[in-house]
Amino acid sequence: MNLGAPEGTKDILPPQAEIANPEEKWRNTGLYQKLEGVAREAFRRFGYEEIRTPLFEYTALFHKTSGETSDIVQKEMFTFGDPEDKKGTYSLRPELTPGTIRAVIDEGLFAKRSTWKLWYFGPAFRKERPQKGRYRQFHQLGVEAIGASDPLLDAETMILFADILGGAGVKAWKLRINSIGCAACRPAYREKLKDAVRADLPSYCEDCRKRFERNVFRIFDCKVEADIAKAAKLPTALEHACDACKAHMKGVELALRAAEVPYRVDPRIVRGLDYYTRTVYEFTSSKLGSQDAVAGGGRYDTLVKDMGGPDVGSVGFAAGVERILLAMEGQGTSTPIDFFAVAVTEAERPAIFQAATVLRRAGLSGDMDYEGRSMNAQMRKANKSGSRFALIIGPDELAQGVVTLKDMAGHGERKVALDEARAILKGEKP
Repeated sequence: MNLGAPEGTKDILPPQAEIANPEEKWRNTGLYQKLEGVAREAFRRFGYEEIRTPLFEYTALFHKTSGETSDIVQKEMFTFGDPEDKKGTYSLRPELTPGTIRAVIDEGLFAKRSTWKLWYFGPAFRKERPQKGRYRQFHQLGVEAIGASDPLLDAETMILFADILGGAGVKAWKLRINSIGCAACRPAYREKLKDAVRADLPSYCEDCRKRFERNVFRIFDCKVEADIAKAAKLPTALEHACDACKAHMKGVELALRAAEVPYRVDPRIVRGLDYYTRTVYEFTSSKLGSQDAVAGGGRYDTLVKDMGGPDVGSVGFAAGVERILLAMEGQGTSTPIDFFAVAVTEAERPAIFQAATVLRRAGLSGDMDYEGRSMNAQMRKANKSGSRFALIIGPDELAQGVVTLKDMAGHGERKVALDEARAILKGEKP
C-alpha cells in the first residue's frame, strides 16, 4: 500500500526541515520553549534529523497502520472529506508515526541510504474525553529510527528520551520495558493467553471483553483494579518468547544498564497499536496522577514492509508534550530581556523606538511601552519585565546623541553612545 501524501500537501524532509543554525542555544523563556530547545539539542547529539509531515493524511493510512481494532481507529479520529473520493476520506493525524513512515517510502528516501533516524515535534488530534494531560489537540515529540533491527537502537531511543527528561528538569520518571514477541512466537502466545482468559472472561470489565476479540494483549492495559489483579496471574509474552526475541531483549537490557538508565521489566506493557513487535516501553511520571504516561515506544519490524516499503526493522517513541510540561511544572527558568526602552516624553518616542530596533537587530532582546505612559509608569514596567537595563532617552540625551543606560540591579547609570550601549548589553565591555 502506498497512498502518498494527501493531494495538495508536501512533506518537509531533511535537510530542509533543519533549523538554520543547529548549534543555536535556545533561550529558556518558558517551559514549552525550554522543552523544545532541550529536545532539539538532544536529537542533534544523537544524530536524528527533523521531518515535518501534513497535519492530515488519508484515513486509510491509519486503518492500515494503527489497526482496525485499535481505539484510535475505532473512536478517536477526526475524519472529513468525500467518501466517494477514489482514495477515501482524510483524517487529522492522531499520531505521527504512520505519516513519517509514509513520507520515507513515498519520497524514495531508501534509495539514498538504508537507515534514517528522524525526529518530529508537532500537533496531533484525538477525539477523546478531555482531562488533565489529555486534550483533543495536543503535541507530540518523537523519533523514528528506520531501517535496522539492532537492539542497541531500541536502547538508544530510550536513552535519548531519558536525556530529554533530564535536560528539561524532570526527575520523577520511571521506565518500564517488555517484549511482546514476533511473528514466530506471538501467535502461539496469543492462543495461550486467550485460553487463560476465556474461562474468567465474564468477570472482566466491558472494555476487556471487547479487547478479548479485537486484541487480547490489550487486557494488560486495563486500569480496573480487579482486572489488574487477574492480569497479574496471566502468562506473559516473555515467558513464551522465541530464542531470537529473548536474545534481542537481553541486548536491550545490557545496553540500558551500560548507559545507567534505570528500568523495570513489566509484562503489562503491551502498547495499543497493532504494528508493534518485540520491544515495547513506557515512560511515566508520578507528577501526573492516574494518567501518568509521558511517552511510549517500541519496535515495529513489519510496518515499513506492510506500507509498501522494503522489509526493514524500525523503532521509535512518541511523547506527549503537554504531559511533559506538567511534569516540568515549577522547574522552568525565565531569561530576562536585555533592555527596556523608556522615553522621557512623547517627543523622544521615535528616537527610543529607533534605538530599540537597532539593538534588536544586533541580537539583543528588548521591549518598550506602547500605551503612552508616563516615565515613572514606564520605569515600573521596566522593573516588572525583569530587564537587566533600562535604556532611557530624554530631551538631554536626544540633544547629545546618547542614551542613558540604567542598571536595574541598582549599580548606577551612565550616558553612552548607542554603539557603546550595545557593547555593554552584549557583555563586550564593562
